[in-house]
Amino acid sequence: MKITDRIHLLQIDFEIALTPEKKLPRFVNVVLVFGDGITLIDTGVKGSEEKIFDYITRQNRDIKEIETVILSHSHPDHIGSAARIKQLTGCSILAHEGERTWIEDVQLQSQQRPVPGFFNLADTPVIIDRFLKNGQTIQAAPDITMEIIHSPGHSKGSLNILFREDRVLFTADSVPLKNDIPNYDNYIDLMKSLSAIKNNTFYEVLLSSWTPPLTDKNEIKRTIEEGEAYMKKVDTAVKECYNKLTGNTMDACACVTGKLGLPPFMVNKIVDSAFRSHLT
Repeated sequence: MKITDRIHLLQIDFEIALTPEKKLPRFVNVVLVFGDGITLIDTGVKGSEEKIFDYITRQNRDIKEIETVILSHSHPDHIGSAARIKQLTGCSILAHEGERTWIEDVQLQSQQRPVPGFFNLADTPVIIDRFLKNGQTIQAAPDITMEIIHSPGHSKGSLNILFREDRVLFTADSVPLKNDIPNYDNYIDLMKSLSAIKNNTFYEVLLSSWTPPLTDKNEIKRTIEEGEAYMKKVDTAVKECYNKLTGNTMDACACVTGKLGLPPFMVNKIVDSAFRSHLT
């Protein structure tokens, strides 16, 4: 999908295997920037390179033009095909230093953040060639300036990217969706990053990893405010349930998901970790 002539959004569909019989359909967006070369922001799950390469070819460009891959963060649906793309194109991999451990050691990430069916999504680590910092800019073409914005919360090294000339902001997973899986590392940081996105006046189009492009000012505001309201609702439920905790934290996790009306499969270690971040 064209956002502008040179900024495109590509949806990658995948499934999370909750059990061998039950699979949860999901998708993740990747961004392709057709400048002097090609910059790819995120890579989808394992095997996504085929869809990405096909899209590039249909734009009458060559996959060997991929010079840079920016990883917004380390989670498997964002890094899954990064190693393969680097192997096939020789591109450079860029990310925030806070994501280094889990990008370069997916075995460790799977142990510390046990996403169901993790290795169906990502099974090969990739070495980061250069670390990105808040406020840094990358010039994809003379008139395509990408500003790096450190936006912790979803993960400690999460990045947003502002396309200055086109007034487009890519927020990756920084904007939570109402009633979606509570999936973040730090509640306080997430709320600060949400506030910064809401108060940023330098964009007119909002792109994320898990929504269609948002171009209407009121729709953008509503989506962010719904995310904030959902997080505040989660916070209230967490403090009610976890402050009464006397045993296994999974009991408190189940208490919170029950209060929020979320499905039983959300009672897991990742969601429990997100809930416990409200207490620190």
